[in-house]
Amino acid sequence: HYTGTLRDGTKFDSSRDRQEPFTFVQGRRLVIAGWEMGFEGMRVGGRRKLYIPYALAYGEKGQGAIPPKADLIFDVELLGVEDVPATPAGQDVLQLIQEYETKILALAESMPEEKWNWRPQEKVRSFAEVLRHAAYENRLLAALARQSPPRDELQRRLAESARQEQTPLGKTETIALLKSSGAEVREQLTALRAGALARDIIFFEQATTVRGVYMAIATHLAEHLGQLIAYTRMAGLSPPWSK
Repeated sequence: HYTGTLRDGTKFDSSRDRQEPFTFVQGRRLVIAGWEMGFEGMRVGGRRKLYIPYALAYGEKGQGAIPPKADLIFDVELLGVEDVPATPAGQDVLQLIQEYETKILALAESMPEEKWNWRPQEKVRSFAEVLRHAAYENRLLAALARQSPPRDELQRRLAESARQEQTPLGKTETIALLKSSGAEVREQLTALRAGALARDIIFFEQATTVRGVYMAIATHLAEHLGQLIAYTRMAGLSPPWSK
């Protein structure tokens, strides 16, 4: 908790007034420099007054209700401390994959099963086929992120993925397949360190990095998310998150 005032006693902000404690990660420059320094060595339950010169606050320009070159006084109380969970090296890509996967699953769950075989025209994937394609490609591309196979083996895997895509599954089975394939991708990516993500790899006969392969997974999911949104609207429905 904190109450912030100017040197003349003018209060400019207070978490206590809002009854909403403020949470920040120390050492990541998420707060002004005076706060980074002021909480060092503090114990839970402790209370301090931080006298922060403007150079360690909002500088010569100020910000919002804080005027230029304003020295600040904060009455702070430390309510709790906990370790910050480790952030995966591929968090940026992981976040994209999870967002697209979540929306694809929402579309799958909201579409009535009697409309799953609808397709806009012949020789174009149906709604159900797009879902199965996304799930099986998740597994295929995740495997390619681990190791680039010889050309003949790659062609065999592509053919197998295409064959699986054509095998009908019910709505419950398809959703379970999407969830499990997505979980495999996310678990594999979460475990990788920065060095492993930067490793060179051949992906469909093109040089890239392991991170590049996971970006391809995210792009592939985004492409079919857009396709499924179009199918949903053409079926007279709205994506659940747009209601």
